[in-house]
Amino acid sequence: MAALCCPQHSIPLLGTNLWHARAAGICVDVSSGFVAESCTLSWLRSCSLNASVKGLVWNRGVNPQINQIDTFVKSCLPDGQGTPFAYEQLNLSANAEKPAAYRRDDVILACKRLVAKLPPSLKETIEVDALMLCDTLTSLCPNASWLTAQLECVGKNNCARWHQDLYVGRTIITYTGPGTWLVDDNSVDFSQFDKTMGVSKEVSDPLIVPDFNKIHRAQTNAVCLLKGNSWPDINGFGITHKSPNVPLNDKGEVLEKRLMLKVDLSNTQPGL
Repeated sequence: MAALCCPQHSIPLLGTNLWHARAAGICVDVSSGFVAESCTLSWLRSCSLNASVKGLVWNRGVNPQINQIDTFVKSCLPDGQGTPFAYEQLNLSANAEKPAAYRRDDVILACKRLVAKLPPSLKETIEVDALMLCDTLTSLCPNASWLTAQLECVGKNNCARWHQDLYVGRTIITYTGPGTWLVDDNSVDFSQFDKTMGVSKEVSDPLIVPDFNKIHRAQTNAVCLLKGNSWPDINGFGITHKSPNVPLNDKGEVLEKRLMLKVDLSNTQPGL
């Protein structure tokens, strides 16, 4: 599988230690004296094995098809009101009907179905992204049982509270609008969390993350890889994150809809 590497853009990692890029195609571990490493799948795997590293953001720059994407998104109604909505789910576990636990052909077909309702000009771009996200997660966590891919046009401020998730891992690309917000453990006041649910008790950002400057804001078109609570050998909980704060109109609707691609790995079958 091709490594998650783009020679023009930065790759910061989030966790107890903060990793980031200082040069084209180079990843730098701040905690070890700025030792540069090429961004390869082996490097990504080594990061995933570090229990203190809980997330990754790959800033890819502006999508060359941003105008076509914007045009499509403006034609969508928010989810639940008729928007083109795509959802694919695969059982990766071996069973009597499928002795091989993971068949990439199944994933390729699922990605093709996922983009079937998109305009022809966008199908290939988003299909390639979807397959990349699926390949990345399944390579890093080969023992997970369920793979779920979802493409949605978000017309409301979903996931407004800071939280961690129960899944094994998630990857997200936000094609339009602001990207996901993430924060390191040492910047979170966990006394404000409902520990049984992994969700903040309050929506107010300053109560959860007192220093607003500590929030990592993923760029539009960035790839986010988030470890969940079930990531193998994770240190504590998954990465704390939330939807970005976005302006709303007087009806509580967002002023700018967000087109999002999400791929999750989980150990139990998620609900539809």
